[in-house]
Amino acid sequence: MERRTFLQFSALSAAGALVSGCQSANEKLIPYLVPPDEGVTPGLANYYASSCRSCPAGCGILVRVSEGRARKIEGNPEHPVNRGKLCARGQAALQELYHPDRVAQPLKRSGPRGSGQFAKISWAEGLSLLSGQLKSLQREGKTDRLALLTPQLRGTLATLASGFMHSFGSPHHLSYELLAPDWLRAANRVSFGVGSLPWYDLAETRYLLSFGAEFVESHLSPVHYGGAFGRMRQGRDTVRGHFSYVGSRLSLTGASADRWMPARQGSEGALALGLCRLILAESLYDGKDLAAQGLAADKLLAGLAGYDLPRVSRLTGLSEQVIAEVAREFATTRPALAMAGEGVAFQSNGPESVRAIGLLNLVAGNLNRPGGVYPDLGSPQGPENSFAELLSLVGDMRQDRIALALIQGNPVHGIPPATGFQAALARVPYLVSFSSLLDDSALQADLILPDHAALESWGDLPPLAGTRQAVVGLMQPVVTPMLDTRQFPDVLLALAGELGGTLAAALPYPSFLEMLKKETLRGNAGKEADSETLWEGLLQRGGRGLGLGLGQGQGQGQQGQQGQQGQQGQQGQQGQQGQQGQQGQQGQQGQQGQQGQGFHWASGAPLPDPSEPRYAGDERSFPLHLQVYSATAFGDGRGAQLPWLQQLPDPVTTAVWDSWVEINPKTAAGLGIAFGDLVEVSSPQGSLRLPAFIYPGIRPDTVAIPLGQGQGGGGRYARGRGVNPLLLLVLSPDVGGAAPCWNATRVRLARVSAHGGLVTAGHPQGSYRSDLIGI
Repeated sequence: MERRTFLQFSALSAAGALVSGCQSANEKLIPYLVPPDEGVTPGLANYYASSCRSCPAGCGILVRVSEGRARKIEGNPEHPVNRGKLCARGQAALQELYHPDRVAQPLKRSGPRGSGQFAKISWAEGLSLLSGQLKSLQREGKTDRLALLTPQLRGTLATLASGFMHSFGSPHHLSYELLAPDWLRAANRVSFGVGSLPWYDLAETRYLLSFGAEFVESHLSPVHYGGAFGRMRQGRDTVRGHFSYVGSRLSLTGASADRWMPARQGSEGALALGLCRLILAESLYDGKDLAAQGLAADKLLAGLAGYDLPRVSRLTGLSEQVIAEVAREFATTRPALAMAGEGVAFQSNGPESVRAIGLLNLVAGNLNRPGGVYPDLGSPQGPENSFAELLSLVGDMRQDRIALALIQGNPVHGIPPATGFQAALARVPYLVSFSSLLDDSALQADLILPDHAALESWGDLPPLAGTRQAVVGLMQPVVTPMLDTRQFPDVLLALAGELGGTLAAALPYPSFLEMLKKETLRGNAGKEADSETLWEGLLQRGGRGLGLGLGQGQGQGQQGQQGQQGQQGQQGQQGQQGQQGQQGQQGQQGQQGQQGQGFHWASGAPLPDPSEPRYAGDERSFPLHLQVYSATAFGDGRGAQLPWLQQLPDPVTTAVWDSWVEINPKTAAGLGIAFGDLVEVSSPQGSLRLPAFIYPGIRPDTVAIPLGQGQGGGGRYARGRGVNPLLLLVLSPDVGGAAPCWNATRVRLARVSAHGGLVTAGHPQGSYRSDLIGI
């Protein structure tokens, strides 16, 4: 079967109600893609099911394609993570495909590192240069001097990357992201003996208590939990769930709460234990629940003696009355659940504070029951790298023990310089980037072998904590590749074949597509006809396990939805329904099996005891706490290259095309700072200048800056926009600390001038960058 036939299986007439293509105001961004010579009917749109990789959540998408051009991206209604919804970042992925600054072919550095001077070369030359470097390491017996740096990978690509490095003979595969939820896995490993992420049954809860978990913007799976939050509020006729939010800054998530509790940074763990103690002291717990967890109330109460109400009030800055009221509401409203977020985790006492919030769920009886929290057992986990492994690789690079680094992603922008990463990377003799844009990391490379855009790529994407079902989303190309690019995993496989030996034997696949098919259809060996039908059906639906649990009569509903599709008249439809019905039964059986598994307090696990937080920077010289947070549009910076997202007003500040620092009005008045003033923010690590946004939704002792901007590369839309607040962060309050404490840095502010240049939606200059997006 030809590749285009594969793609045509995902034409879904049920998606015909989706909004039509890109707005005419932005058409100049999108060059016309030459239609392929087959399968194109003028004016007729096809829909291709795929998966979104704009963030780790793994939402399912449908892409509308007409005359060889991808026109619009929407959510896949059959995917259990996003149920047909999709965030702005997912929809803007269309602009990655048509970005005018994409690297069109392999490049070789022709000037100093960072200069942006490259010469165009062929793929044959590019692969020859890279394979020559790898062969040299093999001849010299220095295979352990190869490093592979990627974002956190899952699915078949994770298997390929780890297999390549293991077979080559190097342990240095760093799969690291600044905001990856490794801290949640680590906390659960200590408390419950299982390194699983939590799955929150938010839609069914009646009382939600978020400790800085920004589930609407960025936490774990924002589209999933944003939708679940909507069902919690409006999905039950007589029930409107209550939401209390704990945090020093009122985020978009916090703005949706019934109660804001502006606790001091680093005091969240003490608050959680104070709630536990009051629940135990007033016998608001279920003794059977505690006994089932192997715990006794009297021993717990004795262990929490230091978290009495007056002390917790002093630590948090919250009144005793409010703390007691929340404790009683949380314990007596069933079901309830508490969530821990990044703002808690990246303090000096973050690991213990996250464990304290887990203990609160246990004491209130919220584990392993509807409306509470379960372990996420539905999705396989990919490589998990600790912060200590990042520091270890930095040490190896500093000691010149790394000779060749392969880089996927943009770690030069996304890793705080306080780690020493950028300076250490500069010592590596040969750097290879697989970026599709000249981002900050690619600018340092000696060789660039550009990757396909996501909409040109094959892959699989197990969701990140957005479902307990055994779901694996598939990615498939929706258009013919536009440029002379190659998919990163295909480059690894080509190198394996060129190097031969154990590497070729371990990875004997002619292409990543063949490897993906084999991994996806594992267990169906020897049934080629059935396998082909199954593969086609999976591509049509967008992955394995889709459609389960989205309505009543799961298996029947699945077949009913399938019957509504297929207007294209594909043959073998009944066979596909049979295969998918079997998948539905298997998925339901797996789900039933998981019901017997859950979080259980590990034998011998100590009670959490978060120490008082420590901060980098003298309080007199640096009187304010700095909070960095994931911007709704940009995440950790991946969305900054796309003009739709740059032009998207921030939902709290309505700012566009820039960075800003959020300051409480009382603090700003004391420093003589007005809205829009240019302000210098200084920390023990460095200083930045950016405009001021006066915001009453932040504590007077705290300032906040969004992540994502401040890139030196990344194309015309990202380059030179705003600042990167990671430049301000100190590695740790304690010298030699091995835990990321990104919210434990103190800063000071100084007004520079009245010309900050902040542009917000509705401002007379709000469209002053309109020339950059063709309007």
